[in-house]
This record gives sequence, structure tokens and C-alpha cells, in this order.
Amino acid sequence: MIRLLVNNLPVDLSDNFDILISKSIADIKSPETRSSEWTKTVVIPGTRANNKLFGHIFEVEQTIQGTTQFAPDFNPNKKADVVVLLDEIEQLRGFIRLIQINVLDSTDIQYECSLHGQTADLFTTIADRKLNVLNFSEYNHTLSSGTVINSWDTSIIKNATPQAFAYGEGYLYALIDKGYSSVRNINRFDVPSMTPCLYAKTIVDKIFSNAGYSYTNDSFFNNDRFKRLVIPPPNGLVVDSTTLEARRFKAGRSSSQTLQTLDTLIFNVDSGGNFYDNGNNYNTTTGAYIVPAGGNYVFEPYLELLLSNIFPSILTTTFDIGIGIYVNGKLIKQSLLLNTIGGTRAYHLHFELQNLLVGDSVTLKMMGVFDLPNNYQLTNAQFTLEMVVNSFLENNCTGFNYGYGSTTDFAQFLNSEVKQSDLLMSFVKMFNLYIEPSQDQPKILRCVPRDEFYNGVNVDWTKKLDYSQPVEIVPMGELDANPYIFTYKEGADVSNTQYQEMYQSTYGSRTYKIDNDFVKTEKKIDIVFSPTQIKNYNNNQKNFVLSYVEAEKDGDLRIMYYGGLQSDVSWDMCLFSYMDSIVYRQSQLPMTIHYDSVTNPTFDILFGMPKELGVGAGYSYGNFNLVTNYYYRFITEITNKNSKILRAYFKITALDWYNVRFNNLYFFEGQYWRLNRVNDYNPVEDGVYECEFLLAQFISPATQTIKVVGAGTSGGEQVETYGDLYPAGNFPIRPGIKGISVGTSQSDGSGVFVGTGIVQSPININNSGLGIIDTVFGVGVDGSVALVCDDFEVTKADTLYIGNFEMYPNFLSGGLVQTITANYTATKDDYMFLVNTTAGAVTISLPDPTGLSGKTFIVKKITSGHQVTIDTVGTAKIDGADTHSQNPIYSAHTFTTDGTNYFIISKL
Repeated sequence: MIRLLVNNLPVDLSDNFDILISKSIADIKSPETRSSEWTKTVVIPGTRANNKLFGHIFEVEQTIQGTTQFAPDFNPNKKADVVVLLDEIEQLRGFIRLIQINVLDSTDIQYECSLHGQTADLFTTIADRKLNVLNFSEYNHTLSSGTVINSWDTSIIKNATPQAFAYGEGYLYALIDKGYSSVRNINRFDVPSMTPCLYAKTIVDKIFSNAGYSYTNDSFFNNDRFKRLVIPPPNGLVVDSTTLEARRFKAGRSSSQTLQTLDTLIFNVDSGGNFYDNGNNYNTTTGAYIVPAGGNYVFEPYLELLLSNIFPSILTTTFDIGIGIYVNGKLIKQSLLLNTIGGTRAYHLHFELQNLLVGDSVTLKMMGVFDLPNNYQLTNAQFTLEMVVNSFLENNCTGFNYGYGSTTDFAQFLNSEVKQSDLLMSFVKMFNLYIEPSQDQPKILRCVPRDEFYNGVNVDWTKKLDYSQPVEIVPMGELDANPYIFTYKEGADVSNTQYQEMYQSTYGSRTYKIDNDFVKTEKKIDIVFSPTQIKNYNNNQKNFVLSYVEAEKDGDLRIMYYGGLQSDVSWDMCLFSYMDSIVYRQSQLPMTIHYDSVTNPTFDILFGMPKELGVGAGYSYGNFNLVTNYYYRFITEITNKNSKILRAYFKITALDWYNVRFNNLYFFEGQYWRLNRVNDYNPVEDGVYECEFLLAQFISPATQTIKVVGAGTSGGEQVETYGDLYPAGNFPIRPGIKGISVGTSQSDGSGVFVGTGIVQSPININNSGLGIIDTVFGVGVDGSVALVCDDFEVTKADTLYIGNFEMYPNFLSGGLVQTITANYTATKDDYMFLVNTTAGAVTISLPDPTGLSGKTFIVKKITSGHQVTIDTVGTAKIDGADTHSQNPIYSAHTFTTDGTNYFIISKL
């Protein structure tokens, strides 16, 4: 007897009720694209009980009450639980979908439905849910050095209570280089610059629980490898808009304020009109903003200033007004505002302050009025300065983030529009997971890699094979693609963009080619994560390797592997405030890169080995990636010359159907087979049903090999299995560039270097150096050459430096032409000075000639009146004299140095 239960209520069935059920391994391999086990259309009669169950939905005037299923009515937009039983043996469990209603006459109603298995229910449930709706506020905590350090191996905060550290649970603070490598002291990280990450398992658990699902204990999500995966926030962890608004203020003046040197600018109105102080943080009496929460802030004063009553009268009519921003009475930044006597001048200033602490006092002060051409600061008695009514001060809402001592809010950690189903399927693709429901608890899913999935029992179906029906054997019948392309999503950061342009593929992608002359259809297996490149640094510390992303907020979803704390690394964790800096020296580093260890690597979350690897020559690396670990045996089994598919008919009883498991091995024809599909099984009738099997073969796991990067390779590369290539380290062979490094340089980009202590940005190309020591090629200096430089930093592109001095294009070709109207100190980059003495006498000071032998300067006077004086910096003489004078209009004198003194070569 067959029974059908909907919402645990029995459904009336007609005497000729028929149901055809199909199930396939594809439902397990690709749960997002299949409907799990499913039925062809079944017809349910419109009996009194069935009409009540379906809420008399066939009546046109019927209005469905409620938005969920059976609350109180049947809702055709929602899934309803269904179970099919034959003689009380379960045949299918999942959900029912109403397709259409057939009204044959006023008393004859039919409901056409389809039934679907449970696995598809999970992906149907989360199909349109975005990552940004997931809330992880249970992990909120106060940001401090303790919470950061504890997250590595000691404890985390959950529900405001410390709980013991465990891989896969909660959060981790990672060291990620977000463009800091352009600064020499890379091994200093302040606490707010540490990147909070959530464990991937924590995110998966939230997705499952929100959908009403869980997974078995032996699922891969409980595997140590998966529990070490972490995901940083794609756009940084930022304060929500409500919290930001509570920190904002805008204050103005109700009347003018007269300012003297070091007076605080006070904005005495912060309410009414356009003014506000949402958090009551600004004091209209003292002019101080008291920081309510640690973080980065932006202050933007708009000032209208009136300068008058200058005394005594002096030649210049323009002055500079100094405005400084102070934290706890200490000057942090300043601006000089050019002002003309008489009339109001307006200024819009912008001050960015980083790592403010709770309780810090921020003020603006007038630092003084300066006559810069005459190197003179006016006293308070010599000027009158007013800040007039239109002036105001506000802070920029976009200029905040979490700072030391503030509460880190995980409520919208994944501020991404990526779908939850896409994230979950990315894990399915990365680890070749097969997903199936537990037999007795269908909302508990078993999710394991394909090689672990086949752990069932051996079942003998020899006697079930019906030889009276046709039998088909198809060589390599499951091969449906060639090649298979495994790839991360293209990254938008600079390193990924350059890699993609250079190699026409993403970092860590893998092309798996099949030796087959007939199948030519490409299959792409891609995921939502962008790859993250890595970099080591000139710290003489082998373990100091970081993930490298040039931008704080690049919008890409990323995944990294937490390899645990790496020893023998020295770096500083700093607590920065504008009053002091507390440094905690660390001897371990929480390594979050794309593989587990730089000294003893065993596992990589890339699909294949990248063409270049940022660690450089001498490091160990191998082919222990995702394709090698999780796809090799599968692809080898379906593509080798002995692979075959068999389609035949088998007698299947209700009990057989209940016990059908795709992870079992089925024996017949003297071979063991893997079940792929059963078509149109009908529990109502005894019969034979078409089944499809793949010949089971023993495939040894792929050989995993580890080599030293840059050693034992041919041209920087060594061919591995199916197109996987050993990387050449920091200097891959690129078209048109043969990158090499000689000596003990620590270079990252491409170029030719001979020397020691050389640091080059990994995104630089075509630089070179010879005989150089402790020389840095910063970001954006492509095409520069340094010769015999020591303790030097290259700062310009396409430039030649010799002996720490710039020689081309400015030096050897002459240099800069400067128009001079006031006293001026020349630099080595200058060449000609066109001197205008209309406003008064002018002195030009030539630079210290040490190291400038052969350098020439020309001084040409282009106006009459007032004298030009040529002086030197230091003790150098000019033709034996301390200074030289030049008076006639259009006179031009040429000065050349021998590296010690200057000599006049010509006078025109």
C-alpha cells in the first residue's frame, strides 16, 4: 500500500495513482543545479480532504491567509513537507510543489504536483539570501591588544564572555599587508590595522542553522583543514551608519572671534539651523571635541578669516596664517593659509587623524601670523585676526572606523551582495564535496569530498540484472569536458590585475587537459573568492610572509588558510595614540596565507601552482593543491582508457529502493560499479528500471612532491602533472624580461640586481642595480637604475641614480628652470634661476657641493633694481669668496663646482 503525507497529513490517492521517481549522483555532486531526487508529475484527486488540505485554492475568490506555509492556509509559493511510503517503507522525503490545478467540472478537481528530495531544499531555501544578512554580533568585543593576541591561540569573546580558542570558531585577527610594504618598517603593525577575519566554518554553520539544517560529524566542515579557513571582510570592517551619526557634529559661530597666537578656535553654536551635535561630544565653550570611540576621524573646518591692522608697515602685503589641529594639547597637523591684508578670505581644510583613543581631546588653534618671505612671525600686537560668523567645523561621517578601545561590531561583517548559496557552492567546488541527506534525518546532511564519499558497503546485484533488456556500454561515458579549468574569481587589486594581464589567467588557476581526441568542450569550475598573493620581506626572517592586498577595501571576497602561530619571527604590535606609543614585541606570527606553512608546506587552497610565488627562491613549495588532493582520482577514473559507463535494467523492490546508496559499490558482471542514476522507479508496480553505473577502478592518490622554488628547474619552470607548473619565485620568466637576482638581494618584482639588502616592490618591473647596498625601489618607480648606491631609496620612475644622486633626466641634461622672487635654497635638481627682484633683494643659496662635482648652475637677473646675492650652504667658497653679487638687468653668471667649492665660469 502506498501512502503520501503532506505536512504529516495523509493525502487521498486515486486507485490508479502512479509515481515515477528518479535519483542521480548528479544530485549529490551538483546540488545547486539539480532538484535532488525528483518525480515526474503526479496527479492528486480533488477529494474533500485534499481540497481542505490545499485550502480550496481552485476557487477563484479564495484568498490565501498568511505568508508562510499552512499558517493557516496552503501557500503555493512555499514548500510543504512530503513523505512517500510503500508498505511503510520510505520511498522519498522532501517537499511537494503544486504545478497546476485542473478543473474538469464542478465536482472533478485534479492537483498536478512534483515531489523533490531534501538536498535540494537547502539550496532552494537559501537561493536568494545574501551574505550581508548574516549577523555575527555574538562575537562583538572591545578592540585591544589582548583580544587580538588571544584570538591566535588562546580565547575569543562570544556573547560577551571569553571562550577557549578553537579552530573554526568565531574570529581571528590576521596580519595582511594592505600596502604597508611601501613603508620600510613593515614589521610594525598597530592594533587597528590588524584584519579581523571570520572562520569559514562559523559562516557555514550560520547558513545551515538559519535554513534549519545541520551536517553530520564526519562532514568536511568539521575537518581540520576546513576549520582553518578564514575570510576577511570584503570591504573592511566599518562602523554602521547609526553609530557614525552618533559621533557627528557641526558647530559654527554666532559672532566673530578675535584670534591671537595659540588661541583655540571656538565654535559656540552646535544646535539649530544647520548645526548639530548628535553625541554631545563637542564643547562650545572650550572648543574641544572629546572622542567617544577609538578610530580614524576626519575634521573639516570651513574658515572665513579677516586680517587687518598690520603694524609696523612692511613691504609684503601677503601673510600666512597657521592653523593647527591638536590632540590632547599636542600639535598633530597644520596648514598655512595665504592671506592678503584687508578683506575676508575663505578656506576649507581637511584633517585626517588616525587611531584616536576614547577620551582624546581634539582642538583647532591659530598658530600665528607669518611673513614668510622675510622669515618673520608677527607678534600679537602687530595684527588683528578675526574668524567671522560664516565659519564652522564639522567631522566627515565617512572618516570613521573601529579604533583601539572601541567595540568591534560583527553585525554586518560580510557586507557583500554575494549569495549564500554561491559561497556554499564555492566550498563544494573547492573540495569536490558530495552532499546527501541522512537516511532517517533528512535535514542533517553529509558533506564530504568525493574520495571519502565512497565509503559504503559492497552490494551484490548480479541476480537483479535483467539480460532480456538492452545493455549499453559506453567507453569513457562520463567524460563530458576537455579541458577542465579550475579558477578563482579575477581579483581587482593591483597584484592580481597585473598577474591576470601577464598570464591571461588568475593566480592559482589550473587547466587540466585530457588525452582525448574527440571531447573538446571546456568546463569551467569557478568560485566566488578572489585569490590573495603573498610576499616575504627584507627582514632576514624566513617565516615573515604575509598575504598582500594593496587596498583596505577592494570589495573582493577572499579566503585564506590559518597555519597557526609561526615561530622565530620578530615584529612589533603597536598601540598608537598622538601622545605616546606602546610597543609589544612579538616572537610569533599568525600566518594567514594560501598554504599552511612556508617551512614545511603540506596543503594549499589554490587549484594549482601559480606561475610566480612571492616568497622567492629557496623556499619549499609543492603540488599539494585542491586539484591534486580532491579532483585527481575522480578525473583519472573517468578519463583513463579503461573507463566505461554501463546502462542496463535491474529489478528493484521497495526495500531495495530504500537501501539504495550512491556511496555503495555494486557487484555484477564480475566487476564493481559506482551507481550514477536510477530512472523512473515506480514503487506502485513491480518491474525493472534503467540504471547507469560507472566502472569502479582503484586509482592511487596523486604523488605530492615538494621542491625548492627556483632550484632544479628549466628556465624557471618545471612541468608537473596535467599542466601544473612549479613557480619560479619572485622572478618568473616574463615576455621580454629575463628577471634575475645576483648576490644576497631580497627583491620582489622583476629586474636585474647585484648587491645586498635590495628591496623592490612586487609590482615593479624593469628596474636594475649594480654595486648597491640597502637600496629600496618603492612602488611606482619602474624603469629606474641605481649604481653604487648605499642606504638609499629610489623615488622616481625612469631615472638614473649614481652614488645616491639623481643623474638623469635632470642632472646630466641640465635640470630645472626656476623663477625666483624671494630668497631660495637651491637643490641638486635645479639648473637655471630667473630672478625677479621687483619686491626686493634676493639671495640664492647654492647646495652643499659634496658629491656634486661637475654640477653647473646659472643665475640670470631679469629685472632692474635690487641686488641678487649668490651664497652657499655650508663653508664652500665662490671664487674664494663667501658670496657673490649680481646687479645688471639680464646679467647671467655660470657657477660650476668641483665637489668642494664653486667657480664662476662665465659672466654675461
